[in-house]
Amino acid sequence: MYTKEQIMSVLEKAYEDSRFILLGEQLIGPKDLPNDMFGRFSEATGGRKPAILGLDLACYGLDLMNVGINTERWKLIIDQVTAFAEEGGIVTASSHFANPIPRPDVTAPCRGAFGGLDAWEDLLTEGTEMNKIFKEELLTDGEFLRQLGERGVTVLWRPLHEANSGSFWYCGRAHGEPGLTWMDGNNLKRLWKYINNLYVNEMGLTNLVWVYAPNNQGTWSGNCDVNYYYPGDEYVDMVGLDWYTRSKQEIIVPKHSYDKMMGKGKVCAMTEFGPAGDLAMREDHEAQEKVFNAVDMLNLYKDLSKRGLKIAYVLTWHENFGAIHSIGRGKEALDDGFFYDLERLKAIYSK
Repeated sequence: MYTKEQIMSVLEKAYEDSRFILLGEQLIGPKDLPNDMFGRFSEATGGRKPAILGLDLACYGLDLMNVGINTERWKLIIDQVTAFAEEGGIVTASSHFANPIPRPDVTAPCRGAFGGLDAWEDLLTEGTEMNKIFKEELLTDGEFLRQLGERGVTVLWRPLHEANSGSFWYCGRAHGEPGLTWMDGNNLKRLWKYINNLYVNEMGLTNLVWVYAPNNQGTWSGNCDVNYYYPGDEYVDMVGLDWYTRSKQEIIVPKHSYDKMMGKGKVCAMTEFGPAGDLAMREDHEAQEKVFNAVDMLNLYKDLSKRGLKIAYVLTWHENFGAIHSIGRGKEALDDGFFYDLERLKAIYSK
């Protein structure tokens, strides 16, 4: 098990070293456990484990609100995540928070329009009905993160990811209502600070690395500037971009989202990555392998590294959007040595 300071030191080393990038996968659920994911990753890569375990605490992942605090499944998840960290693995977590205004007309609870300024004031005012609904989920997530902290597990915590897009209720433009103008980014900054205050000052969590991760501007149409809801250096430990590639170079052209993140002077990572558009997932794995596979991903990141882009790690979803076992040629890509798995990660701690 490694401390927050040790993990940040390792991430700094990975960020500064152009010879390798740490590779991780994010569990998609809720039926699977971390060990299920590790099994598929191992089969696809010749017996390896990812260097980083990604978790979504909400509807696309562990679904903690339905699992329930301290149930048997909750405890099993905590045990498996802890065991991975004890091996030297790094843990990161995000949450597709449920919309405090239930929207039965959308495909997932994290989607749907939220409301105007009045709704945001209700959300951020202690004791309102909307605040109580949202805070219940925050407290559940916080308890999960707290219990990991009690086990000595540091978590790279990535709240409000992609808020500069229109994907989720908390975004600058409500999902499903593209005609709306962009909401004032200060509301999102206030929400970040609200979560930070709850976890750090009220719950006393000391095991979190706060990760600011907007959507890359060049990925989907309609994303606004990557700095739209940046809450300030004092609230952010590291930065990243969620990047789904169509033409392979979106993070550096035309709007230079990556340069803006580098300008923060903090460790930067690709906090989500996968193929999109013509490169997107095919149901037939053989068909997918022909258009974008793990070796294509490897060569893309090697090229970016040669061009001077510093990247500490890249995280794919475990199923759709670029999972190593789904896109093919995983063993070949990992055999190259540029993507670091868990075993290679452990060697960095001692350097």
